[in-house]
Amino acid sequence: MRGRATLAVALVAGIALAACSAVLLYAVHTNLVGSARTTARDHVEQAARQLDAGTPVTKVLTALPDVTVVTTGGAPGTRTGEPDGDGATASVNTSGGPMVVQAYPDLAPARTAVVVLTWALVPGTALLVLLVAGLNWYAMGRALRPVEDIRAEFADITAHSLHNRVPVPGSEDEVATLAETMNGTLDQLQRAVERLRTFTSDASHELRGPLTTLKARLELALARPDRAEWPAVGREALRDTVNLEEIVGDLLLLARLDAHRPLNLQPLGVTDLLRRTIAERYPHRPVVLVAPAEPDEPVLGSRTALARLFSNLLDNGLRHAHSTVTVELRHTEGEAVVEVRDDGPGIPEPDRERVFHRFTRLDNARTRGEGGTGLGLAIARDIAIAHGGTLTVRPPRAAERGARLVLTLPRPAAPLTRSCEGQAAHS
Repeated sequence: MRGRATLAVALVAGIALAACSAVLLYAVHTNLVGSARTTARDHVEQAARQLDAGTPVTKVLTALPDVTVVTTGGAPGTRTGEPDGDGATASVNTSGGPMVVQAYPDLAPARTAVVVLTWALVPGTALLVLLVAGLNWYAMGRALRPVEDIRAEFADITAHSLHNRVPVPGSEDEVATLAETMNGTLDQLQRAVERLRTFTSDASHELRGPLTTLKARLELALARPDRAEWPAVGREALRDTVNLEEIVGDLLLLARLDAHRPLNLQPLGVTDLLRRTIAERYPHRPVVLVAPAEPDEPVLGSRTALARLFSNLLDNGLRHAHSTVTVELRHTEGEAVVEVRDDGPGIPEPDRERVFHRFTRLDNARTRGEGGTGLGLAIARDIAIAHGGTLTVRPPRAAERGARLVLTLPRPAAPLTRSCEGQAAHS
């Protein structure tokens, strides 16, 4: 790029300087030739005046050596100054008879000047072209040096050195903007890779447990097939398989959420969706729904995704509640707020953000034996974020105890018409 740019600049500069030199030579030549013609014409007129005044021809020729005087036998005529070809002539009547005065311009000085100027311009033009090329080479080198530094540093960055960053020049130009953009991309890539590594490690660990248990049950039963209670072994193996299936299903859902695939959004009533979820999945569980009596204000959402979000929150509450899980819905300015509260041991303040990390189980509240994949709240938060909302853990209300999870879903500014049930069923 540096060489091509320098060559292009040198070519353009050479053409421009050559054109300027040609114009200069033409102007000098034209000016000198015109001056020589004017001088010849002036000398003819001066000689004609002197002869007309009676000055001897020899004296006129001595004073004006470039003039020639020819005696003609023609009739006397008036003096003229019309040029004859490149020269100038004039006819004059003298006491010695009619005469013709002639003079031709001396073009030798013009030719000499053009030749001398040409020999001066050729090397001068070449030197100027070289100077322009050299300056362009130097300037391009200075301009591209930060790009080369960025390229060299970026070439050394691998999956094991994503913490490195490309240098940002202090020029505050397009190159600096490029470097800042690349560093921002590297920041996102580093976070994604670190999250992937952690996720892969945790997933491997979580899958290894049920697989190890399943393998041990089967090996133990096969070691003593005549003494094994095969129906019980089958039930336990099925339970382990279901646990594995839940983990794999949650991992696939998280992968889709991480890929930011667009959701099938439509107007949904949050109260109706909560009632349907509780009635279908928790018909005999201690879940209490508190919702406003006024008509539900719809939000834009995916029925399937929001139903999964509500189920995860209710599963989490029921897993730790002593007696009851309360779901409260209210509408504020521009958003719908859903609170899920239980009367269990609660979530300590230092862990109120950690519970949304993947494969997180609090020591005093969760164990693998009690069920759960450790992905429920992580999935719930990702679904909330995908809808433009939030999911946080808040301190319990006064005179209450237990966990309190608060979900906010934004409502669109323009009024929406709730979709029919047939449309909802396909979301």
